[in-house]
Amino acid sequence: MLTSTTSKVADEYLRECVEPRSRLLRAVDALRLPPIHDVAYGATQLDRPLFVPGERIHAFADDVTTLLGALTRLPAALHHGDVAAFCARLGTSPRLTALLTRHPELPLPVQARADAYHDGTGFRLLELKVGSEPGGVDAAQANRAWLGVPAFADFAERHGLEHVDTAARLAATLRRAAADVTAREPVVALVEARHRLAAHELALRSLQEAMAAQGLTLLLGEIQELGRIGRKITLRGRPLDVVLRHARAGDLADDPAAAPVLDALARSHTDRGTVLFTPLLSGVFGSTAALALLHDPAVREVLSDAERGTVDRVVPWTARVSDALHDGAAAELLDRIRAERADLVLKPGLGSTGQGGYGGQGTVMGSEVSDEEWLRQLAQRRHGDDVVQRRVRPATEPVVDPRTGEAEDWAAAWGVFVDDAGYAGSVVRALRPQDGPVVSDANAATRGACVFTTP
Repeated sequence: MLTSTTSKVADEYLRECVEPRSRLLRAVDALRLPPIHDVAYGATQLDRPLFVPGERIHAFADDVTTLLGALTRLPAALHHGDVAAFCARLGTSPRLTALLTRHPELPLPVQARADAYHDGTGFRLLELKVGSEPGGVDAAQANRAWLGVPAFADFAERHGLEHVDTAARLAATLRRAAADVTAREPVVALVEARHRLAAHELALRSLQEAMAAQGLTLLLGEIQELGRIGRKITLRGRPLDVVLRHARAGDLADDPAAAPVLDALARSHTDRGTVLFTPLLSGVFGSTAALALLHDPAVREVLSDAERGTVDRVVPWTARVSDALHDGAAAELLDRIRAERADLVLKPGLGSTGQGGYGGQGTVMGSEVSDEEWLRQLAQRRHGDDVVQRRVRPATEPVVDPRTGEAEDWAAAWGVFVDDAGYAGSVVRALRPQDGPVVSDANAATRGACVFTTP
């Protein structure tokens, strides 16, 4: 029997897929994605969307918002507002700390993507990407394409399926942010680091396409193309109302010309010339080392009961490697990391580059290595902000292959967006377990899927 762990509606979808002469089975072949999105992601679409009860995904988004609130007040609670001291506690390199904390006065809007697995009982948070650079904002392009297929549209109507368009939410957020600096439709530019636009060209053009569908013109540029006229930041001479930051801290830290531009952006934001969305400081709270702090007994003392309950419910046990290996460390922590190797994952924090574990890079599954290799990997990361995290084993989702009619199990990694209004949409990456233990875009066998909520 084909059974989904996340939704009874998915069970019905699967049942209809295997019926004789099913109209749903080959619905994926009838998708008509927008042109650029099709080039970027059309060949890597999973053969069906994923489904989840609305109250379940909204509740998880509320948990993520609670965790983000807890994290962002820790510098004040632990270090009297000294963000650099907080970074030192995380193990962030001095080079990155100097850049991340350059403008601590800039406000931090709620803008994040939680990466999670569903273990069969609920969502478990693996990483929290805080700021404006996480991908997947254009995922609802696929939702609309599925709804354009008559067989699926009929299924969606019968089962009350809905979805949240993350691009629409971002467009509304950018318009609200721009209201402080212009009364007209805002001029928005997405800004990458030097020589980084080409590396992400298709993904960014797909986002540009998605924003255009919301009536918002999104310009693309690199940080060295920014200038200033009066209070306004300019891109290739054109005054901007909002700069949507896509540049990562590590890429900017490698560019000696970036700091003066960041200073100009901060001044323009403060002078109500051009809004910066979002400041680099947001990356501090997106480090896996920050999740490790939430399990630190000393830190838990400053959390509220509700925050501690949320940590215990959705954040797998996480600890910094340096806490187990530095001189004077409690022996029981290292003993635990050694004894529970098969149930742990070694992951980067922000690292010296500010890239963290982007695309699964630097991740080591304890179950995939020997005791000796595990200890060697730990020793290599005794300095810095790398962590070990209890492994979450995702419950698999069956997908019927339209070419064979046979079902295969896929492990799904959920990207759940939150903004200041709560749940802001989802995107899923999926991988068959036999194709690797880590679901990531770095694996060519990974597929993408959109998400519909059910009543």
